[in-house]
Amino acid sequence: MLKLSNLVQRLQNLVKKLYTSRSPTVNKPRSLILLLILLFVLSFTIPLVAHQVSASTVIVQTQQNPLQLVEQAKKLYTTGQFEQAALIWQQTAEAFAAQGDKLNQAMALSNLSLTQQQLGKWTEAEQAIATSLQLLETQEQTPTQRRIQAQTLDIQGELELAMGRSQLALKTWQQAADIYKDIGDKQSFTQNQINQAQAMQESGLYRRACETLLAALEIEHQDLNISEQKLQNLSAKLATTGKLASLQVIGLRSLGDVLRVIGNRKDSELVLAESVKLAQQLGDTQNLAASYLSLGNTFLTLGNQKAQTEKITTPITFTSSQNCIAQANNTAVELYQQAAGCYHQAELSPDANTSTKAQLSLLSLLIQTQQWADISTLLPKIQPQLNKLPISHKAIYAQINLAQNLICLKSAINPQVSQLSSPLLQQCGVTQKKITNTGDNTLPPSLMPAWEDVAKIVTTARNHAQILQDKQAEAYALGYLGGVYQEIGDITNAQRLTEQALRLASSFNAPDIAYRWQWQLGRLRRIQNNQQGAVSAYTGAFETLKSLRQDLTAVINPEVQYTFRDSVAPVYREFVDLLLQGNNSQQKNLKQARDVIEALQLAELDDYFRDACIQAKPQQIDQVVDKATPKAAVLYAITLPERLELILKLPGQEKLEHYTTTVTQEELEKNLQQLIDRLNDKTSFAYEIQALSQQTYDWLIQPIQPKLAKNQVKTLVFVLDGMLRNIPMSVLYDRPSQEYLVQKYALVLTPGLQLINPRPLANVPLKAIIAGISKELNFTYENEYFHNLDFVPNELGEIEKEIQNHERLLDQDFMKNTLQQHLATANFTIVHLATHGEFNSDPEKTFIATWDRLIKIKDLDSLLRAGKRNQPISIELLVLSACETATGDSRATLGLAGVAVRAGARSTLASLWSVNDESTSELMGEFYRELVHTNGRKNMSKAEALQQAQLALLNNSDPNKQWERPYYWAPFVLVGNWL
Repeated sequence: MLKLSNLVQRLQNLVKKLYTSRSPTVNKPRSLILLLILLFVLSFTIPLVAHQVSASTVIVQTQQNPLQLVEQAKKLYTTGQFEQAALIWQQTAEAFAAQGDKLNQAMALSNLSLTQQQLGKWTEAEQAIATSLQLLETQEQTPTQRRIQAQTLDIQGELELAMGRSQLALKTWQQAADIYKDIGDKQSFTQNQINQAQAMQESGLYRRACETLLAALEIEHQDLNISEQKLQNLSAKLATTGKLASLQVIGLRSLGDVLRVIGNRKDSELVLAESVKLAQQLGDTQNLAASYLSLGNTFLTLGNQKAQTEKITTPITFTSSQNCIAQANNTAVELYQQAAGCYHQAELSPDANTSTKAQLSLLSLLIQTQQWADISTLLPKIQPQLNKLPISHKAIYAQINLAQNLICLKSAINPQVSQLSSPLLQQCGVTQKKITNTGDNTLPPSLMPAWEDVAKIVTTARNHAQILQDKQAEAYALGYLGGVYQEIGDITNAQRLTEQALRLASSFNAPDIAYRWQWQLGRLRRIQNNQQGAVSAYTGAFETLKSLRQDLTAVINPEVQYTFRDSVAPVYREFVDLLLQGNNSQQKNLKQARDVIEALQLAELDDYFRDACIQAKPQQIDQVVDKATPKAAVLYAITLPERLELILKLPGQEKLEHYTTTVTQEELEKNLQQLIDRLNDKTSFAYEIQALSQQTYDWLIQPIQPKLAKNQVKTLVFVLDGMLRNIPMSVLYDRPSQEYLVQKYALVLTPGLQLINPRPLANVPLKAIIAGISKELNFTYENEYFHNLDFVPNELGEIEKEIQNHERLLDQDFMKNTLQQHLATANFTIVHLATHGEFNSDPEKTFIATWDRLIKIKDLDSLLRAGKRNQPISIELLVLSACETATGDSRATLGLAGVAVRAGARSTLASLWSVNDESTSELMGEFYRELVHTNGRKNMSKAEALQQAQLALLNNSDPNKQWERPYYWAPFVLVGNWL
């Protein structure tokens, strides 16, 4: 039996044949009329196809339509024949207008706009969608009308996003969402939420986007953290209900992208792997390729993270057959290879945008890892592919991405980067300085980009942005063009273009763009020896970054590679360098430099957590120092490329002291790394450590020693920078007096110039919860094994003797939920945890161990909360007595500072490396004896109690214990309030 659709198709073909026939025997007018009447009679209801922005489809109204036009337009659109589809949709809209059917005319115009977007005909697309919405406003608000209106708004939102108007797109999609909720269209509402999250990401609202996607996909989470079990449950739910659809694939992919940006990289990997699996089950090649691209980006991010602590000594090799499959315990090289495998899979996408982005991401990876032969093959493919893309916001950023890659390629081949070069050179890959490709493959001279070539690419991007009236993209392109001219040496045009980019960025409130070009302008003015102008530009960049603190991830543009260390931190350091040049001791400059360093400390913590983590109302440290008894001073140490800057705040003196030590950052870090290696080796002799720590003492303490003595300082508070944070200040050695620094002063570290409501411990009733693990632990699912700590029961027993009001949890009793229940029922002022833990540059690997699980640092703050109102406990002292800092990790002590800050404790006492638990037990017992027994009589501070406990081990004369070695007493540091 001939199907109705086949019959209609045959009739359509016959109409066409009659129309084109030249035979004089055929009465064409009469035959055509008869056939058209037959077609009209055979017209039937056409079902609505839901519109989805991320994988655009045509919307069709459920009414009688000129079938031959609608069906033809749909078929042309779905097969990618957009020029022909646009023509037919235009004819369809005219046909409906002639019939007076305004509702279907609006539908046809919406689809016309959708099709014109695919062609990059933005003016025509805007006109079509505007007319469609005007027509819909004139129609009665029936459920059908409202559904078409919502879907038309969806198309308008896609148009606005494609033209770089993300905030307008978000508002438009929110209007559509309200309609979907009113008419009860849950599936369309879910699609709309995924679209909204896309606009939120473009606007830098990553955490909000994450919350939106989790709600849309109905995934349970805790503070944006998702368990693997929850994801598996989602997959099973989708499979059993038969609702596997591209919608879930797109939603999971978008969620995975957001999780990567906000720092939940392992969750990102799990979510994206799930997106890949679902796309494979569907046979959805387009979304599968896009998910591979996102997964590759996550592997690249994880590889860059690993490369911070791993030494890559052998050349990396890539092949097109490498797998894009998650594995356990990947090295940096393996993660890079997985990323390359994912990019190769994504490159096969039928969607040109996805394929091009995959090539650009692969190019970035190849440049980072110095794969010159592969670059030679890939690079010639990219520009022709870019030229085929219709003008759009995405295509413009693809051009800028290519320009950034070429800049990094020039930087990789010629790595001599001046501090006065464009900041664009700062954004190149983090592994570039860590990898030495010993192969003899080189980039052919013909493929070596010239600055003029990069300028042409950016100019094209700028011109396209002007066509779209995409001010954000134009501001980016103008700034890039200024940076390219800076490298060419045309400073006048570089400054003109940079200032033009800034004016444009200020016209639509884009701080994430503005700070980059304020920074670039500051460097340009320094080149011209315009000190005042440079300070003004850097001040602008500094203030802009401060304004972004609540959502620092807003400065991340996924289309243009970014790392905090390379793209944000240098702004602060260069500003300090500028303020303190020439041994400048003006108080205004010193105070501003100190404020800048504090802001850097907080920004580093915010970047560490991908969240602004300090929300308390702190007190200025100057006020605390001036009132402190015994006398205290604060030393700010700032590492710069060619020198070490010291700013000293003395008690009772408003004037700051300023000192400059001539030592390069390279020389300083070499000394510190050798010292760290010796300190972590318990076989090291004291004299070996003293030889290294004396040099650091001479750089850091010797210049200020006379002032400290004159002002009778007893407590020294450090605000440290860079690798200085990785060594305990107590071990610095003064050879003339033959004393360690701990023998001269009580010592404390603080992440900034402010303290959380500081008060002496003597004024607080002590109530302690003491917990610990003495037996070995093996968390196979985390690949973590911990040896037994035999002296932990003794350590807890010593504390019990000193603090009568306490609760104890040991081994099986020390579980996460049990600890949380205890904390929720009583206000403990001291929380002492004698258990394994690690401080790592990755928050996911910074943890403390309970009997049943590892508590990640991001969960610690929620753990240390009381009651249903989630209010912070008033913790005076948090002690972590068996933790260690990840070896060779320059950012690991951010984990320690993060624990202190995140927990909301006024003071945190922790160890930088895990030491003999017998000596730790002895030191902790002495610490609490000093703190509790003498506190009421002497008003001894926490810093002094730690000093006396460390001296007790240092002065121990038992030759069988050798506790006088720094390995045993030096790792313990106090962070925060020292009173």
